[in-house]
Amino acid sequence: MQNEGFKPCFLTTGVGSMPQVNGEDALELIWKNVPRAPHWPQLPGLGAESSFVGQYLNALVETGVIEDLKSPKFQIEAPDWMERMTAFYTLYLEALEGDEQALERFGFSAQGGEGFELFCRDLERFGTRGAVLLKGQLSGSLTLGMQITDKNRRSSYYDDTLRDMLVKTLALHAEWQTKRLRQFGLPILMTIDDPGLYAFGASTHVTLNREQLIEELNAIAEGILRQGGIPGVHVCAGMDWTLVFNSKVQVVNFDAYDYMQSMMVLAEPINQFLSRGGILSWGIIPTNPVAWEETSQSLKLRLEKNIRELVTRGVNESLLRQQSIITPSCGTGTLQVDLAEHIYKLLNELGSSYYSI
Repeated sequence: MQNEGFKPCFLTTGVGSMPQVNGEDALELIWKNVPRAPHWPQLPGLGAESSFVGQYLNALVETGVIEDLKSPKFQIEAPDWMERMTAFYTLYLEALEGDEQALERFGFSAQGGEGFELFCRDLERFGTRGAVLLKGQLSGSLTLGMQITDKNRRSSYYDDTLRDMLVKTLALHAEWQTKRLRQFGLPILMTIDDPGLYAFGASTHVTLNREQLIEELNAIAEGILRQGGIPGVHVCAGMDWTLVFNSKVQVVNFDAYDYMQSMMVLAEPINQFLSRGGILSWGIIPTNPVAWEETSQSLKLRLEKNIRELVTRGVNESLLRQQSIITPSCGTGTLQVDLAEHIYKLLNELGSSYYSI
């Protein structure tokens, strides 16, 4: 694995989204509480261009394949649809062949990248200040493909061509974002946030194909790997984690507060994942009002209990402790600001209890 030798040992970071509409406030909260592995703040409160769905679609919008990010749809009914598709694939091939201006168009729009650009400017001005890793994130192809439709409101994920364009867009965005962050000289964790993956295996989504999902994850992961980054996946629900373990993803971020049971039955796959350098990222801090009832001590007891249960089932404890990250269970973008602040404070305190060991 590309992260060979990287042992996070309960390093703490965030999932990505923040409720603030002032990026400076969000960034201050991040640097105060996760200074060793800061992430850029995704700010959905700023509008559609900064939303989970719209933020990563700049190349598709610029080539006219998608319009109106408030309710994004593929413009397959447009009379010049073929020309729009051709423009997209031409841009994609130029970027893939090393054209930096073409790759730049797979980055953020001016408004959509506000949190990201603020993070980069901050790093340029003040340096990395003792950080050991920088974290970025983007949305995953299954979740976006289920939400972005065509004119007939059919999920684009089920159309081979539309899905292909979406996956290619995300792969090159991931590459662009990793490349930008790599200039600061630290390892880059780039997490694919794809909560829709929980649906694999469910009776409501019987047409989802395991090999296809792995292929799509790998395509995005390869964009990250091309720039020397560490690809991760975040899913804030229970799922068949072997799907992710069998991909090129190197960090698995899961909700360890409410969905630990989905990991408990996977001792052998977890061991195999850890033995090749994989990292488990424990979303142990709840991202709902239950967090008010928790303390860093109660969360540590919960986390240690989960670790003991995995070890009892045969997971290698030494590898598990060396190759663990701590995060909230999900992003905080939909929460009240005071609750998000409390969650990051818990994250800081919990992480500090491990750093001091």
